[in-house]
Parts: sequence; C-alpha cells; structure tokens
Amino acid sequence: MGAFFRLDHANIMAYVTSRSFGAPRVRRRDLSEFLDALAHEARRYLIPEPAFEPWPEQIAEVAARAASQLRETRDFGDRETLPGMVVERILEELRSELSDYSLFALAVGAGEHLRETAREIASAPLYGQMLVLIPDQDMTERNFEILDPIPAFSVALHAAADWPGFVFWTPTGASAFARLESARELLQQLERGQHDGRHRRGPFPGYRGTAGFDNVLRNWTSSRPSRNRRLLHLSDLHFGTTDATENQPLLDAELRDIVKSVDRVVITGDLFDTPNKNYAAMFAAFKHSITHLAEGREPISITGNHDQRMIGLFGDNYKQVALIGSTKVVVDEKAQMIFICFNSSEKGSLARGKISASQFKQVGAEYRTLTAARPELKSFLPIVLVHHHPFSFDVQPETWVQRALSAVGLRDEAFLEMVDSEDLHRWCLDWKVKTILHGHKHKARYVEREVERGSERMQLTAIGCGSSLGAEGSPLSYNLLEWAPESQRWIASFYESVNGGAFREIVASVSPENANRR
Repeated sequence: MGAFFRLDHANIMAYVTSRSFGAPRVRRRDLSEFLDALAHEARRYLIPEPAFEPWPEQIAEVAARAASQLRETRDFGDRETLPGMVVERILEELRSELSDYSLFALAVGAGEHLRETAREIASAPLYGQMLVLIPDQDMTERNFEILDPIPAFSVALHAAADWPGFVFWTPTGASAFARLESARELLQQLERGQHDGRHRRGPFPGYRGTAGFDNVLRNWTSSRPSRNRRLLHLSDLHFGTTDATENQPLLDAELRDIVKSVDRVVITGDLFDTPNKNYAAMFAAFKHSITHLAEGREPISITGNHDQRMIGLFGDNYKQVALIGSTKVVVDEKAQMIFICFNSSEKGSLARGKISASQFKQVGAEYRTLTAARPELKSFLPIVLVHHHPFSFDVQPETWVQRALSAVGLRDEAFLEMVDSEDLHRWCLDWKVKTILHGHKHKARYVEREVERGSERMQLTAIGCGSSLGAEGSPLSYNLLEWAPESQRWIASFYESVNGGAFREIVASVSPENANRR
C-alpha cells in the first residue's frame, strides 16, 4: 500500500500513522490542503495493494468528512497555526484508518530513483500490513522546519545527512532509517521479521502486535550509529532568580542524560541575573557539574548583558565576568570545530548590545594566528558564539516589561537589539564563518539570511536558544544541534519543558543541502 503527499505534510502523515503520540500543531492551510488532496484525488495519491482495490475510495470518504469538520471549526477563528487538541479532533477518524497497519515507510530526499524504489516497496508482499508514504516533490532550497515533529519523522530529519532514503516505523514508536542503497536489505529483514507476530490485515487471523518488526528496527539502528557532530546549546540561565532556583533540579536531571550524548556544551550568556559573587558561584557550580558529566570537557560559556550590568541594564561591572573566565577562540579537536567568542555587551546601553571595532580586530588576530600556526584547522567548522541576536525580530509580548511597552506602542526590540549588527555580518563574511549561536531574547529561533559586502555574498545561519532555566516564566529550553560534515547541513532541534512537564521537541529544522558549503 502506498500514499503520495506533499513534503510539507509529512509530519501530518507521521501523526495519522502513529498511535502513541499526541497531535502536533499544524498550520491551517497545510491541514486543509492535505485533507482536500485525499478527499478529491485519492486515486492519484493512494496506491492499493492487489486485493485492496477499494481502499482509496474508503480513505477519500473519511478525508472529506475531516475537511468538512475543519471548515466548520471556529474555536480559534482564523488562527494560522491550530493547536494539537483541534488537530487531534479533526483527524481522529482518519488516524483510526491509517494507523491500522503494522509497519510504515517514509521516503525522504530527492530524485526519481527514490520514488521508483518507494513504489516497489509499496508492492512488497506484506499482506496489507505496510503503508509506504511518498512525497511528490524533492526538498526545496529553503530551510525545512517542522512544528512538534512526530518521533518517526524526527528520525528522518536527523538522518538528513544520509538522504535519500527511507525511515521505517511501527505504531509503537520503534523506528529506523536506511539509506536508499540499503533500503531493500532492511525490507528483507522486515519481511522475515513479520513471521514473529501475527497480522492485522490479510489472511492471518488475530493480532499479536509488532514485536517482530520492532526488534528488526531496533537492531538496525543500534548497528548504525550517527556520524554527525552534536552540540548542546544552553542560554540565559539567570542564576540568582527564583525561577532559576525552582527550575534547576529539572534541568539538572535532563542534562545527566543529554550531556553524555554530545561532543560539546555551549552557553551563550546571561549566566546570572546581575553581577553578584554569590550568583557567579552558583553558575560556577553548574559549570563544574556539566564538566563532570562531560568527562572533563568544560562547557564553553560567554557573557551577556546581565553578567555585566545591574539587572542587565545599568553600569558596567566586569568583576564577576573576570572570575568565571573568558576565552576568545576555543578549538575542539573531538568535534573538529572552532568556537569564536564575542562579548556583545562590551558596548551598548540598557539591554542593547554592540561589539567594538577593537574587539573585532583582537578576535580576528587570534583566529588568524591559530589557523596560520595549525593549517589543519582550516578544515574545522568555525562557529561564532555571541549573546545578542544578530538578526532583529519581534516576539509576542509575554513578560510584564514587554506588555508595558506594547501598551504604549513601543517594541521591546528597540531596547534589546544588537546595535550595528551588520558589522558582525561583515566580519563573518570576511572570515567565511557561516554559523552564529546566540541567546538573549529567550526564544528559540533558526534563521538563514544572505549577507553581502560589495560583490561578495554568503548565507549566514543564526540559531538562538531560549532560557534554559525558564527566566521570567518562560519555558525551560535547550537546543540540540547536529552538524553533518558530508552534506554541510545543520539539523537543529528545539526542546521545551512547560510547568515542570517533560522536555519535548517543539521544532526540528534542517538546512538546505549545500547552503553552508565553505
């Protein structure tokens, strides 16, 4: 059995073919397009296996009812993004139909050969147990971003370096990715594994679950570890606040598991809430704990405006910053990365940031000295760490300060921006540094922008982290960033915990292939 669909709808497909996970947020337009395609062109988008010929028409009827329900939904007006509870209600019947399989396969990547292989797999002799999902177009040149990725589709996104290929999964959540050239090998193992359990469809009576398929998928994954380099990105801890004190046990528990799986931890500023030796000591203890979990690899931390100005706004106090130490350029041999650290709070008023011309010169000199002394470093990935966001953006007013400014018609961005941010863009262009990690605004964000200087142009990627200890009532946040050296791609996952709940992946973002080629 097979189903074609737009790649933008892949996460919807992953949801309606899974039983174990809550509904994701979905853009209203995407959900409408997805349902209309199944309702009106089922024969074009669905491939029935022999003996299951009426299947497309059955699915079309269910999709038409869901599309009608969506049009009648007024709970959230014309809001662009529908919350999960609305999506779950609309897709309930369709999910019941499409999750009624023991095995699923999703084709990801580019090329007609991939789609031809997908059609062949859709006709595999699995007695109506498997549904193959086939995007009807390739990845575009833009950054591909998914809200609340269903775990099976998240597996596909995190394997982007190895596309084209297939991710296979079962309704229980077991999943594995196979490159295109290895897909038939995995399928053969799955065909043999089907005899370890009975089948919901076809000539076999009864249903004993998906144990055979689950075992094959888990064994396949464990035998093929990822080759990507992984970073844990934290920011805006604000030690010394009530939020930080209350939230630290949950973040500490999460880090005990996460830190062991990454190559390096970076922290992009606002380590404590105001210059104070007791607050600085709290951060120092936190840093030592991460160093212990990372088997001696100390996190790379830079400073923010709160580390140098009273409550982040007034004066310049470098005493506590001096105590925690500050390094301009750090070489990580294991990850094969070079971290270039800027102090964006050296200048600027209130919570604004600015990097001085002298700092650009000092950092540039240190970076050039290192690469000249060690030519092998030219193959390492350079990454800028800075506290302030390099590209301006607005957020919904949530804190009392933001609401107060909004009430009198002011943007909080005017008080938080990096002044003369184009200077940093040009510095990165000059040194061919294509990635910036930042914090400051307590919002996770992935942005790719073209920067230019004369005839020179370059795509610059900026990845922002939210507040890792939930400052000002925001969710606890961290980013897991994977760098795929072969395809030169970033795969970024943003995690949040709300009101003490489990951390969950709220956004997964994959950069276009070749966008970061040096």
